[in-house]
Amino acid sequence: MKKKVFIIVGLILSLSLIGGSLAYKAYKENKKLKEEKKTAQIIANTKKEYGFYLKNEIKENPTNKTEKLFNEVILESNKNNSIDFASFSKNNLVKDLNNANIEEIINTINLEEEKYPLNSLEEIASAQISNNSQSNDVNKTILSIYKKHKFIKNLEQEKQKRQEYLNNLNTLKEELTYFRNSQDYSVKDGIYLCKNEDIQNKLKDFSTKYNLNLNITLENTKIEIKDRGVPILCYHGILDEPWGQTNLFVKVADFDAQMQYLHDNGYTPIFASEIKTASNVSKPIIITFDDGYKDVYTNAFPILKKYNIKANIYMISGWIGGDVYMNEQDLKEMSQSPLIEVGSHTVSHKALATLDENQIETELKDSQKTLQEMTGKKIDVIAYPTGSFDERVVAIAQKYYKYGLSTIKGKENPLNLNTYSLRRIYVYRNYNLNTFKGLF
Repeated sequence: MKKKVFIIVGLILSLSLIGGSLAYKAYKENKKLKEEKKTAQIIANTKKEYGFYLKNEIKENPTNKTEKLFNEVILESNKNNSIDFASFSKNNLVKDLNNANIEEIINTINLEEEKYPLNSLEEIASAQISNNSQSNDVNKTILSIYKKHKFIKNLEQEKQKRQEYLNNLNTLKEELTYFRNSQDYSVKDGIYLCKNEDIQNKLKDFSTKYNLNLNITLENTKIEIKDRGVPILCYHGILDEPWGQTNLFVKVADFDAQMQYLHDNGYTPIFASEIKTASNVSKPIIITFDDGYKDVYTNAFPILKKYNIKANIYMISGWIGGDVYMNEQDLKEMSQSPLIEVGSHTVSHKALATLDENQIETELKDSQKTLQEMTGKKIDVIAYPTGSFDERVVAIAQKYYKYGLSTIKGKENPLNLNTYSLRRIYVYRNYNLNTFKGLF
């Protein structure tokens, strides 16, 4: 009997132990599931909270250090992607390398260098995130999010870009400092007068490197202009399928061949406003376009850039826009190019000599005002529509402009100019290359 009791009690105790063990195990697993669920929720909430970062969207009014850090990464990313030395050098170099302008550029470079320090975010980010007064799971999640941003993932490559950009800026600054300290050249009327060939070659190399197209010559050197004078070529449209006066529209391929001829044969294109300095350059020539047709932007401009040739565009200010003429954006883009000088072709293209003096003044004054506001540059040259001008037109033009272009056929002597009736040579559609060469 006692044996049976012991067996029964043993079974009961064993079952109790097993049951207790199973209950405890179930309790632990339930607790673990709750903790995992809680952790998963924390991670999900954290990812949601900082989702703006991976979308590259700035967090307005950041409330903690992490949000501020992520904002910095986004700002750095956007700023770094805009690094473009070619663009910087193009936008910040000015035409004349006199000391005042050189100082201005160097100051601009110094400010630019401050924007891109090399000791960047990655050196402090991990420590900053790890020291957050939040749970380890939250910090791990934040660190994981931080490392997924494209800027951080490509940080070494981005740092190389930044280093290259800073090196280019420093090289440019060194070159400018050299010219600032040099006593071997001077700038007069836009001409670089060099005391020796060494400084002449350095300036030429610099001009080529940064596409400045500077007029550089040795001191006391006068380049003689042939008795034929300086040719001012008059174009209108550059278009394969012309409209209106067909012969005013030169074919695209013909225009390309003409510009290549000038480029390959040592001609120096200058702006109309530079004509008084033409005797300082070899084989000067002036390219002009009347009216401001859209095809000058779409067809002629790329060819001018291809051969690095300067040209003058004379706009009818009241006709800007539409399908036929350049719009404001086209004109602004061209006016910012070192190859383009914008001038006036009046407000409405009326024959000026047929108008009364008030109408003439309105055409000349208002067109200048509109174009100056649009381009942000001084408009110094007027091309008379249809070549129509008289003494009254010249008298009023002298109030607003430095030069006036006519359609009288001929070339100009830069030492004895017909300042307000500069002669020009039309270039027509039916001219072949040999005819073009014979014009000048």
